[in-house]
Amino acid sequence: MRPTKREYQEIRYRTAQIKQLVFFGFLLLMAVIGLIWFARPKESTIEKRTLTKFPKPTLQSIWDGTFFFHEKTADEAAGGVSTWYADTYPLRELLISGDHKVKALYGKQGNQLVSNGEKADEIPTGSVDLEQLASMNKTEPAQTEPPATQRIDTTASSQSGEVPVDTIPAETTAPATTEKPAGAGDAVTPAEQAGSIYITENCGYGVYGFSQSGSAKYCLNVNAVAKALNGKANVYCMICPISAGIMLSDAVREGIGCSDENEAMNWMYSNMDPSVTPIKVYNTLKQHNDEYIYFHTDHHWTALGAYYAYREYCALKGWTPHELNGFETVTFPNFLGTFYSSSNQNPSLAANPDTVTAYYPNGTNEMTMYSNYNKPAGQYAEYGWKIIYDVSGYPQSGLYGTFSGGDQPYNYAHNETITDGSSVLIVKDSYGNAFIPFLVDHYEHIYWIDYRSFQSWCVWAGKPYTSISGLVTEKGIQDVILCNNINSTGSSTLLDTMAQIFK
Repeated sequence: MRPTKREYQEIRYRTAQIKQLVFFGFLLLMAVIGLIWFARPKESTIEKRTLTKFPKPTLQSIWDGTFFFHEKTADEAAGGVSTWYADTYPLRELLISGDHKVKALYGKQGNQLVSNGEKADEIPTGSVDLEQLASMNKTEPAQTEPPATQRIDTTASSQSGEVPVDTIPAETTAPATTEKPAGAGDAVTPAEQAGSIYITENCGYGVYGFSQSGSAKYCLNVNAVAKALNGKANVYCMICPISAGIMLSDAVREGIGCSDENEAMNWMYSNMDPSVTPIKVYNTLKQHNDEYIYFHTDHHWTALGAYYAYREYCALKGWTPHELNGFETVTFPNFLGTFYSSSNQNPSLAANPDTVTAYYPNGTNEMTMYSNYNKPAGQYAEYGWKIIYDVSGYPQSGLYGTFSGGDQPYNYAHNETITDGSSVLIVKDSYGNAFIPFLVDHYEHIYWIDYRSFQSWCVWAGKPYTSISGLVTEKGIQDVILCNNINSTGSSTLLDTMAQIFK
């Protein structure tokens, strides 16, 4: 029997009431969640940044309203209460992920260039005055890498049963401790930013812009190291290409304003002291650009890309490199790296996550490192660690942390299968992390430092030096490899940091 008109109206009324109750109940629930103070995140795993801090109230800020409504600028830690509330909402990352999953259903995405607007310089020809060129004013280039602040997640399970100690032990022995934290290189606080990115066909590519003043200053820094180590150690320099210069055609690269990386690297090598041996890897990587040598969602090369660089170093040293099938491997799927976070979580990148493959050294997988996790600025603790670490419990954005302990200021490994006293120091940014494991099998003593935080570590450790030459002299190191990605050679901030220890 069909309902009467009155009954039909009552059904519509009750349905409308239920909808209103559901709607306002949802709003109330979301408001209550927003009031859960202790559940508010401090850092964003997806966006790889520190979130807005709660503003400190003052009479002035309350009076003029900025305490309640103020947009946080790039150099500010806190904004207004409204900005803090929105930026640290407990379900924020879940909602962001959901939004991008919906956008991924829109269909194929067009090409996209995520750029900071920096214009590249012309690459000089012929001889130049490096001092004069370095003194030219130049704004920050396309990619910058702030000082390393990677951390360790001490909340997860142990892998080898060691805990941090705050003393300064002998670097050649693993710390005698009983519990070990489970993560090197916290993905939430990144060491590096991706810079300009070109996105096409579900892949991101790092874009390089040549800086005359920056590149000249990089050469001067390298030459300072060569002078300081003259007669003490062999100096090698490996400028690592980034993905656009290797993976894209010349036409596409020129179309997006990307400088010629090979030309830029050759110019820098030609202006270095003759005692510096360049490790030229561009042509080798270009020959293998049909392979998985760069990540699609991150600015690093893969371990396979680093392996081809390792082969070039072996050729210079007269060594027979190990074949890939001579290594045990481990893989970590679903990696979403810096391109993803720096492109506002581009849906096409989310649909094409990376797999991180790592190759275990044959000689040893044990290392010692220092980290400032949960420490005041300038304070460090020692950790026993793994050169290839199990990061299966890490967030998607942190899987590159499997390599070499991440970006820590000072690290050491002793390969007891070699007893000839051979030693190497790798001075690196994060590109060196995937390169280091391949060197372990060829030296008895392997040291690596991140130049962005090494000086701070030296001060904490009570060293009488804060320089590469000081460490080389103390340890009697024979080979020094300067390993930086090409965008590092144009950043005024990083070059100033290098200058403080490249001596």
